[in-house]
Amino acid sequence: MPKGMGKLKQLHILSNFVVGKHEENGIQDLGGLLNLQGSFEIQKLENVNDVNQARSARIIDKKHIDELLLEWSSGDDMVSDTQTERGILHALQPHTGLKVLRIYGYKGNIFPDWIGHSFYKNMTRVYLLNCKNCCMLPSLGQLPSLKSLRIEGFGQINCIGDEFYKNEDNHSLHIAPFPSLEILEFHDMACWEGWHLPDSQAFPQLKRLGISDCQMLKGDMLNHVLMRIISSSLDVSKVRKLKMQGDNDGWGKDMSLNGNSLSIRGFESVVEYALKAMIMHHLTSGCSSAIYLQGNYLPKSLQKLTIRHCRKMELLQQQHEYDLVELQIEYSCDSLTSLSLDAFPNLKNLDVSWCKNLESVSKSEPPHTVLQRLSVSFCNKLEALPHDMSTLFPNLQSLDIQGCPNICRLPGRGLKPNLNSLTVGGCEKQLSSLWLMSNLSALTHLTINGSDCDSVKSFPDWGSLPRLPSLTTLHISKFHNLETLECNQLLHLTSLQCLHIQQCYKLKNMAVEKLPSSLFQLQIVDCPLLGGLCKNKHQ
Repeated sequence: MPKGMGKLKQLHILSNFVVGKHEENGIQDLGGLLNLQGSFEIQKLENVNDVNQARSARIIDKKHIDELLLEWSSGDDMVSDTQTERGILHALQPHTGLKVLRIYGYKGNIFPDWIGHSFYKNMTRVYLLNCKNCCMLPSLGQLPSLKSLRIEGFGQINCIGDEFYKNEDNHSLHIAPFPSLEILEFHDMACWEGWHLPDSQAFPQLKRLGISDCQMLKGDMLNHVLMRIISSSLDVSKVRKLKMQGDNDGWGKDMSLNGNSLSIRGFESVVEYALKAMIMHHLTSGCSSAIYLQGNYLPKSLQKLTIRHCRKMELLQQQHEYDLVELQIEYSCDSLTSLSLDAFPNLKNLDVSWCKNLESVSKSEPPHTVLQRLSVSFCNKLEALPHDMSTLFPNLQSLDIQGCPNICRLPGRGLKPNLNSLTVGGCEKQLSSLWLMSNLSALTHLTINGSDCDSVKSFPDWGSLPRLPSLTTLHISKFHNLETLECNQLLHLTSLQCLHIQQCYKLKNMAVEKLPSSLFQLQIVDCPLLGGLCKNKHQ
């Protein structure tokens, strides 16, 4: 720093002070700057030689500082006298009105007692980074207003125990530890193996727990800690959406509670506990380990269940009835061969995809009057849909059947005329049965997926597409060998307004002038031989 900084006694704003090695630019220059306010950083504290130099900075007398950073430069972390290092940090104690404290690179092995003392009633954030010699964490549990705590790069920490939570007098805890903490993060703690919670209800307000690069931390202990944290959270009864997934991507473990949404990644064994303990409106799961969802584990209030990438999950005991309104299963439940809708009398939306062993979706009497959307796609072993769908699902509005090669014929006249959205394809034989849809007088949206229809070079054939008087939107996609779109075979779609053609890479022939006169929008995407995108036929 420039010489003479200590003479600027009326200075209010100084973002940072770099401690020099000599007397004329040492830390003692800060002694007279008592009017500093706002955020203040002191860097290169390794140049402070003794406690008296640190005390001469009079940090505790700077009453208007809200945020303070105390930083030792990275480099050689070995010091000859850790007691002196502790004394220096003790002498740098700030005033009790401080709101944010950051300590980076501290080279002592124990923190002084002022850090975490309950008389810091306004402190809301604490960040402790790269204090590589510290063998224990400071006692921070009694800071009454602390909301965010980040601990990173503590390479000597082996276990977090009672010292993390206790009050300054080492007496029994008189309040729940970390009473206001919402965000707790641990990163890069190579030797950390154990984490113990006190008997009292710690972390009652915690909304986010993040853990990464802590490879030695034992999984069973960590899951136990998470269960304790979840059960003690004051907000857990408000949870309406729960998302769980494994740590296959290596990003670490994370628990985040945001309003009514709880997301858990990497804490795999808490799934069953969470299902038992919480009152949920939505549940989203994505976990790599074996999970068994028995009937009595699902709360009565559960309305939405989404299961993704849970190959080992045993779905449900289908002799029970559930109050689910929405059920989505994707890349999951390899043991599932049959799904009976009798177990879901209130189900409105069913979406099943990529269930490789599913053979049937069934429904016995009486009719399922509330089902509105049914989607079964890319289930290679699916043999059939329920018979007489018009009777079983009288209020079905949307049907998606694609990528199921064993379903060669579409339900056709087995569907109620009030169906308004239909998605088919992924199987060449299905295309030849499109004419069976002629009774769908209310159909407004039709999507035809041409994947695995490699022999189709011209579409639609004469008479293959029925007269659909209400159809307004037609999507044609993924016909990878399609060369010609027979536009004259679309003329009988007299209400057609939007035609979307996508990923037909060989499509080169298309007589636009033969499209229905009602067409308002023509969208062409990823069809390079047609030369781009047309937004409006009439332009």
